[in-house]
Parts: sequence; structure tokens; C-alpha cells
Amino acid sequence: MKPSIDSSPGSPRFSAPKNSYPPSKRLGQNFLRDHNTARRIVATGKLSSEDTVLEPGPGYGTLTRLIVETGARVLAVEKDHRLAQDLREYFLHEPHVSVLEGDVLKIQIPEFNKIVGTPPYNISSKLILLMVNREVDLASVVLQKEFGQRLLAEHGSGDYGRLSVMSQRSLDIEKIAEIPRSVFQPRPTVDSVLLRLSRKKVKSEADPKLFEWLVRELFIQRRRLVRGALKHSLKKFRPELVDVIVQRMEIPDSRVFQLSPAEFESLAKHFEDALNDNSIGSAEIRQLISKG
Repeated sequence: MKPSIDSSPGSPRFSAPKNSYPPSKRLGQNFLRDHNTARRIVATGKLSSEDTVLEPGPGYGTLTRLIVETGARVLAVEKDHRLAQDLREYFLHEPHVSVLEGDVLKIQIPEFNKIVGTPPYNISSKLILLMVNREVDLASVVLQKEFGQRLLAEHGSGDYGRLSVMSQRSLDIEKIAEIPRSVFQPRPTVDSVLLRLSRKKVKSEADPKLFEWLVRELFIQRRRLVRGALKHSLKKFRPELVDVIVQRMEIPDSRVFQLSPAEFESLAKHFEDALNDNSIGSAEIRQLISKG
């Protein structure tokens, strides 16, 4: 499903390009028709003339026009060839707008520091990783409500998982508003949520590859005690070193899903220190993990 922004009828400031096409079922397009929501999405981005904004799935360009009003530069990436063509014509004489046609996860995109938009639901996870990996400052995005709950989930809850830890490690995540399905046309089968995600000022210390491996492996066994889950995951490398490595670590006496992101960070740092101990021959394990 791809919620995009459509024009709000009756307002000249929200007039769409004259050749706008109806939503595509094949692309799962659902266009937002509430201009107050559109303005709130842009306002949540805290934009200025200093910003370059990635807008995934601009649709008819309503958000694009509102972003331009802030003085920011826009990189509007549209997969639908018809809409991309219309947007290019519509913004032909607008120097602050670049319309790029293609999959936002696959094409080469110039540097940007913020993300604003209503991206396709099916790329939500990868878009969050894109934000983390490219060190984006801030994002104001409308996501599927269930996905948003997983991002915001607290440790120990049913929604808490690998995605929660990986995103909360690098990002401060704030729920701005719930977006009902009734504001989209055609109406989707789920509700949405507007989130603001900003990069944390304090950088993590643990090696990113080791951290990612640890979180992924442990959450496969989310209800096991951390010590037992870690031992099980390490057996695939050097079974004879498992107890030696674990004994060198401070491991919380709790279950995997009860560990907070900060506790995962601490565990990953102890894990890294243990693997760096050449005296026990564990450096080989780190090399295997780093290779993926």
C-alpha cells in the first residue's frame, strides 16, 4: 500500500497538476485528501532553506509544494512514470524541486538531510534503515499504525523486537498524530500514524556489525534467557569457545525481549571485548560475523 498526497478540493493553493491520474491498484496507491494533515506532515519536519528533503512517493505533489514554501530543496522520488512526468512539467520552472523517477531504495539519490512524506508501507523497514545508514537528521513520515507501534515499543512488550532495538539505538522517535484511514481515497484497510524521527546526538560505541548480528540472533529466541540464547547462537562458530566467551561477559539475568536498547548496547560492547581477546582465539568469530 502506498499512501500519497492528493489535492484538497476547493483550495487554489492545493491545486494538483492538471493531468493527474487516478490511483493505481497495481501500485497500491491511496491519496491523502486532507490538506490540514498535509500541512501537519510538513510542519513536523521543521524545515528551512538550509534543508534538502527526500520525499518518497510525492504523488500529485501537494507535499512537494508545501515543502517548497518553507524554502527547502526537494528531491521528489516517484516510481509511477505517469505521475513523475506530470510532476516534471508542473515543477519545470521551480529550481528547488528535482523529480527523480524510480524506486527510492534502488536509484542513486543526491545528498539530503531530511525525509518528509507518506512512503509506500511495503518499504517502511528499509526506509528506516536508509535513514540510519545515511545519517539523516530528521524524518516526518506517515507509516502504517502497526509498524509505528513496533518502532515505539518499549522493552518487555509484545510489539518490542529487532526493529524496535535497531531504530531506537540511533533515533529518537516521537508519535505526532494518528491518521485515520478515512482521510485517504480510496480508503485503505489500515490506519496510519505520523512520526517524527530524529538522530540521537550521542553515537553508539559498539561495532555496528556485531550489534546487528547480536540483536538478530537473540530475537530469533526472544523468550529465552539471554545467556542461553547467546550460547546457542555462538555454537555455530567454535563450540569449544562458547563457555569461555560467555564467562568474560556481563550478561543480564533476563529474557531477550526484556532487554532495553541500552542493555543491548552494553551487551554488544562486552561481546566485542570478548571477541577481541586473541588469547582465547575468539578473533576468528568476529571476522566471520563481520563478513556477514
